Amino acid sequence: MHHIIQDELAGSHQSLRYEFMLITTSRKPSQRTRTFCRGLERVLKFRCVNRGKMSLRDVFLKASEMGTNRVGVISEKDGNPNGMEVYEDRELFATLKITVDFSLPKGRVKKDEICLRCEVGELEELASHIFEIPLETSDESNCNRLWIKTHRRKSTPVMEFFDMDGKPTGPRIHIYDCKLHDEADESPNES
Repeated sequence: MHHIIQDELAGSHQSLRYEFMLITTSRKPSQRTRTFCRGLERVLKFRCVNRGKMSLRDVFLKASEMGTNRVGVISEKDGNPNGMEVYEDRELFATLKITVDFSLPKGRVKKDEICLRCEVGELEELASHIFEIPLETSDESNCNRLWIKTHRRKSTPVMEFFDMDGKPTGPRIHIYDCKLHDEADESPNES
């Protein structure tokens, strides 16, 4: 899986870098989904907007007004956040299937001083691209951190955030599936 992701990132998605990503939800999100969006806003360069009656087109227009062409739409199942569709330049770029753990304290990280440590090779470039976070270097042992590693018991990738003191802060995100989308995915199959 990681070779496909790295090849696609290196090729077709060399788009401009943006300062932040606009995130929104389904039209009538649950309280847990709204809490998740606010949690992402605390730890990443995300800005959360209540969707209300906005269509996806309206969300893209709002993003443009705010100065970004990056949009994340959080989906839910049974009142819990369970996915994120990431759009760049109004095109679906990636889909993540997730579950969220809200048990960690609600701390803050300095968004401009966050780095990415990824121990799951197939997600390293994708996560850096989606979340706009530079990879950790050896001299950044004392930075705010997004750490992606394999969960000990579930054997799936988990995203955890840490402040400058190394203290974990919420939300903890378990990734069950990750799919890149490109033009080939959208073309109809010929029989």
